[in-house]
Amino acid sequence: MKKIIYLILSLFITAHAYQEFSWDIDPKLDKKVVATVGKEKITEMDVRRYMKVILPMNYYHKSLTEEKLKDVRKKALEALINRELLYYEAKKKGIKVKDEQVENIINQMAKKYKSKENLEKLLKQTGITLDRFKLELKKRLAIEKLLSKYVKVNITEKELKEYYQKNKFKFKEPPSVKVKYIYIKIDPSKKNGKKLAREKAEKAYKELKEGKDFGDVAYRYSDDLSRIKGGDLGFVHKGRFDKEVEDVIYKLKPGQFSEIIETDIGFHIVKVEDKRPERIVSFEKIKDKLKKELEEKYRKEKFEQLINDAKKDLKVVIYEK
Repeated sequence: MKKIIYLILSLFITAHAYQEFSWDIDPKLDKKVVATVGKEKITEMDVRRYMKVILPMNYYHKSLTEEKLKDVRKKALEALINRELLYYEAKKKGIKVKDEQVENIINQMAKKYKSKENLEKLLKQTGITLDRFKLELKKRLAIEKLLSKYVKVNITEKELKEYYQKNKFKFKEPPSVKVKYIYIKIDPSKKNGKKLAREKAEKAYKELKEGKDFGDVAYRYSDDLSRIKGGDLGFVHKGRFDKEVEDVIYKLKPGQFSEIIETDIGFHIVKVEDKRPERIVSFEKIKDKLKKELEEKYRKEKFEQLINDAKKDLKVVIYEK
């Protein structure tokens, strides 16, 4: 949901942002209508301009694939359409933006660029007039007010507890085991990679049989990232390991470690520290994550309701495949 709102509001990026991109403007693009929202027209120029705004900065100096360009174009057009729908809803709900608010922003920008003439020149380079830019700012301010009033969500702890009690079945965790893990990978680039990996696994296993600490052995021998924590993976559910490894894990008792388990990718030794039966996650443990997820869910629903309400009054037509 945050991405959706950001995308809508990013359409009103300040003129300075357009300087980050070199762009040869074809005036004909402003004549090509690619979509209409009611009586409002969206042109190829609009789409190209906002593609430049929402392109991830890490693609700035890189060539974009055809697939990535199509994806960016789709997002730009969708955001432009949603902008018009949301602006319509803002006006319908009586949300007003004073001209002074827009002029204050323009004056601040003019001061930044030394003069209003410089600002107009910069805007012209991106295919937009000052008057049109003012309208876009007005739309942004109206939409910000709309979203703030109608999409804002704040769930209380009481409401969270009620939801939790009614939906406890959603917070059920399957049986799990707490494990420590040693993984020795086979290096395919080495002629005798499998032999070397096996020898390394056998050395680790020998030390474990001699009573050496599993965590210490894991730290010195394992190729898994968990080695820095002594091989500790915490509690894991079924599906975390390959079947060959998993079949052994669930047969072990707490405190036991396995023999060397061979798979296509290497050799594994696993120790079971504890076993936990199926359980319901407590409210205290889940409440922060639940609050975030529910608020995001409700914001998305409210946002989509605004879009759908506008679509009941406005016909959206896209003139491209």
